Amino acid sequence: MNKLVADEKYTKAKENCDNDYEKYFLARFFDLNFTYTDETCTVEFEVEDFMHNPHQILHGGVISFVLDVSMGHLCKKIVGAALTAEMKVQYFKAVKSGKLICEAKFLKKGRRISFLESRMWDSEGNLIAMATGTFAMI
Repeated sequence: MNKLVADEKYTKAKENCDNDYEKYFLARFFDLNFTYTDETCTVEFEVEDFMHNPHQILHGGVISFVLDVSMGHLCKKIVGAALTAEMKVQYFKAVKSGKLICEAKFLKKGRRISFLESRMWDSEGNLIAMATGTFAMI
């Protein structure tokens, strides 16, 4: 593991985080970049070796985290703040490095409950993982 990169990311995140969407510590630590349309939230990030599991591939928890964040941020942007009530993740391809792109979209918007889907691809367009989530308005 490149400890220097991990330390730099940690320090930068700690110094630049805020208790708000897109700016909270984990979003800063993983250096997530957000873009929105009227119906989608796209999150992009570079895989770093400190995100790896013991097999030297991107940890499934990191994948799950980014899928969840993309859906939660889309809820916040379009219908308001929501909590993850349920999420199912499917993993299709292992990844070791490179840029990943995750896109969330609504399956159904509700007043109290919304259903979303998020997909993650590598820079070559290979599907890495996908998730469906149920989000409860707060």
